[in-house]
Amino acid sequence: MRVINKKITRIMSLLMLGVSFIGCKKDFLDTDPKGLLIAEKTSDYDLLLNAESIRGQGLASHILMSDELAGYAPLFSVLGTGTFRLSDQKAFRWEDDIYLADDNYSEFNSLVRQLYYYNKIINEALDSKDGTESQKKSIRSEALAGRAYAHFMLANYYGKPYNEESASTDLATPLYKIADVTQTTFTRATVKEMYTQIVADLTAAIPDLPQKASNRIRMSRPAGEALLGKVYVYMGRFDLAVPLLDAALKDLAGASLPVGLYDYNKELATGGAFTPVNPFIGPARGMDPYADTEVLYLKSTSNLYVYLASGVILNPQTVKSFANTDLRKQFMSNFSFGMTALYPQDMQRAWGRGGVTNLGINIPDIYLLRAECKARLGDLNAAVEDLVTLRKNRMPSAEAGVPTAIAADKIKLTRFILEERTREFFMNGERWWDMRRLSVDPDHKSTVGDTHQLYDKDGKVTATFKLKPERLTFRFPLYILQSNPAMQQNP
Repeated sequence: MRVINKKITRIMSLLMLGVSFIGCKKDFLDTDPKGLLIAEKTSDYDLLLNAESIRGQGLASHILMSDELAGYAPLFSVLGTGTFRLSDQKAFRWEDDIYLADDNYSEFNSLVRQLYYYNKIINEALDSKDGTESQKKSIRSEALAGRAYAHFMLANYYGKPYNEESASTDLATPLYKIADVTQTTFTRATVKEMYTQIVADLTAAIPDLPQKASNRIRMSRPAGEALLGKVYVYMGRFDLAVPLLDAALKDLAGASLPVGLYDYNKELATGGAFTPVNPFIGPARGMDPYADTEVLYLKSTSNLYVYLASGVILNPQTVKSFANTDLRKQFMSNFSFGMTALYPQDMQRAWGRGGVTNLGINIPDIYLLRAECKARLGDLNAAVEDLVTLRKNRMPSAEAGVPTAIAADKIKLTRFILEERTREFFMNGERWWDMRRLSVDPDHKSTVGDTHQLYDKDGKVTATFKLKPERLTFRFPLYILQSNPAMQQNP
């Protein structure tokens, strides 16, 4: 892990005196002394963008809600190594309220905290001392793009999937554009308003973002372009997404750090970067996300389900969707952590990812999003080219092609790409976001699964949980509503 500079620590300590989210007050912010000096120089605001508090997200319950998963009953209720938290068990069951009334931390306040920091930088950096105008604009642009990212995450946790017909009335979360610890009125914006602000922030930010990707925890121009492209995909504007995804991949050429696709044929072979394989936690990948070549913009969260937690696994259908030559299967194990249980029906747990998942911008996502957009727009040959570019880095080149009958059909090819996304991103939560956006897609909503099952050691189903359409949107944590009774709860 990166060592945080002492100056960053000092600045952040002062900042934390001025803001503490979700307490016993009537608002989202505790009102400690206002006006405390946090930063003066341009370099101070630059350092704030390196702070641990805005690098990641403490919780990511959606990882347990994807439709590629099953539960292993003998371990499911075992906290720590079976399922990591009680809230994880509730998320897997798609319960209405994931967190208990006395829980005081969630995805919500993790992201709102980030927004406070980003807004401080946005509102103050241009008036900071000693820096050049170019430096100030660049720092502010990184914060604008970071604000867009946080709002995008909030919209996809607490707002309905983007649907042009209802987005102007569907409610999401408040928009946070000021950094004021005394604010007490919070009105939920519509999904349309959220996305309009996200697009506006990214559009304003991209021209002044650093052209070269040089630091995975900092927003670069290719990362900003990729994020805006992804936003447009979620809006169903595939025509607007393609040029941005094109630009993101083109701009990677100027990166001053290694960034691109890993070739699993090389890295999983003897002497490769993912070897030796640990018999308990799998291939040697993911222990240091700052060094991961496929991470363009790091927003990390702990994810023990790609490391040692063994009670939530891949369901039989997902495992069977992988070809025998697909090297991604090496990131699965048929045994629980500690080799104490063999899963039935050849079900597998995920391993080898170091217990960390990046919720930011990843290179495989850019390729697959662009392939999907091109397929939807009818540019089938180009879509296949992007798809094969990824697949030949995941299996022997001779096996990476797309069957002719699929490659020539727009709907079939798009579905194949969506299935590839599940194979590429299993157990990291990306499928949950896909489920949400596909649920309002008339051509592909039938691909969204709505069943989680618990299996015993003999492969018998002991419990079945059904996903209600309402639970494609998170409810606000109960402690948020208790402190803010005017906040309207989701159904």
